[in-house]
Amino acid sequence: MRWPRARAAAGTAIGIGGAAFGLRWAFVRLRRVTLTPTPYATPPICPDAIAPRRRRIIVSDLHLGGGDRLDDFDDDLAFAAFIDTYVCCDDPTELILAGDTLEFLQVRLPDLDDEDWSEATAERRIATIIAAHPLVFAALARFIAGPERQLTVMIGNHDFELHYPAAKARLTAAVGLSLGDPQLRFGVSYHGGGIYLVHGNQFDSWNRFVHFDGISAPFEVVRGTQLVKEVINDLEDDTLQIAPLIDNVKPTSAFFWYLVALPRLRNKASRQFFLRGVTGFLQVVAWPTPHQMPITGRGPGGMLSAPIFRGIWTWVAGLRRQRVARQRKISRHVSTVAGDLPPPDQMIAQVQSEAARQIRREMRNFNDQYAREMLRIARQPAHRDDRIFVCGHTHQARAVPLGAGQTYFNTGTWTEIIYDVAAMIRQEQRFPFLEITYPEGDAPEGSLLVWLGTDEPPQPWQDGPKLERRRGRIRLQ
Repeated sequence: MRWPRARAAAGTAIGIGGAAFGLRWAFVRLRRVTLTPTPYATPPICPDAIAPRRRRIIVSDLHLGGGDRLDDFDDDLAFAAFIDTYVCCDDPTELILAGDTLEFLQVRLPDLDDEDWSEATAERRIATIIAAHPLVFAALARFIAGPERQLTVMIGNHDFELHYPAAKARLTAAVGLSLGDPQLRFGVSYHGGGIYLVHGNQFDSWNRFVHFDGISAPFEVVRGTQLVKEVINDLEDDTLQIAPLIDNVKPTSAFFWYLVALPRLRNKASRQFFLRGVTGFLQVVAWPTPHQMPITGRGPGGMLSAPIFRGIWTWVAGLRRQRVARQRKISRHVSTVAGDLPPPDQMIAQVQSEAARQIRREMRNFNDQYAREMLRIARQPAHRDDRIFVCGHTHQARAVPLGAGQTYFNTGTWTEIIYDVAAMIRQEQRFPFLEITYPEGDAPEGSLLVWLGTDEPPQPWQDGPKLERRRGRIRLQ
């Protein structure tokens, strides 16, 4: 009798979910949110600010956190050795940290609201990160203290709060400089010296900002940020073995399929973890993002600012503030009750097989999308003379020829990567970086390398699917 009841409950849940999506659709379109730029902005780094023919080392996606269970970076010694023994050399060198260097989204402090996006809170979060990784910041300070050295920090979606001057000042002080010192600069894009570089989140619909070049009012919270804050952080607190790795899911849109593909769904704890994740994921997708929600006492403007509508917006805002805390209780309750109902083995095998197929499809489409975006940019007249196009964000290091002497590089990540959740297959090459030199005048050459430690020279990156161009399009072979 349990399965007919479960099917009936599932049908009810689907109906409620459909109604929620309908309400969300209507709400977002009725409430038009104007994002107003603030003075807290970061300019692009343009050609006239880029020294010619300088050796450049690019790494991305370190995700330095607060030193707790949510912190995905645990290779401080390796990174410090990399800086001291390889990045530091006699040649003029620029070290570029290409976004998501800091993990603001996973720093939780007991006396701060997790949805507080103010400058003061951003300063507290970055101070926590700096205190948790003294070896990394000491190594950066040693690097920048040398002659003819430049440190460039690009802003990504996980360290978007670096737009605040107080956050920039904290980072600058941590490497022994004063804010405004030209040896350390911040940027949202980098174009010059034959290079075009962005973090890459703007190519990802889950992490694309309307105003990525600065803080807006209200503070813009993209869907990927919401998923990390409201679902992933809670899941990483679980004692399940896979829990600390769930934040390494790329693309974000495959999060649901990674949960479905969890190994040992016959195990009650795995089922409960899966159900918590799915319940939270559906709630995040169903509700508008926080910056789309009304502010207490204010209506959405125009005709809808009438007192009756202002009352409705205030009520909905109250629900939104209560929902995040309540969501965790609902997710845990659902997972506890439903987790007691073990599905048939055949059903588990079929579901996990389909999930694995969907993950492969989404990863392929995600990576191809980045190659296509870079190809589109490379063909623009402004980039006709550029040779190297770089981003991070996907966590998948790769080098893709674009034709016409141009190459797209993704610098990957220094955090752990899981290729197959069900089989727990990890990426063996851990520390990728891009080295750019100018052996023949002004034309840059890029080498995607892997740091193996102080006893061995870096080796070329060996992984990644082959790509080819046909009729102006990039596709997987």
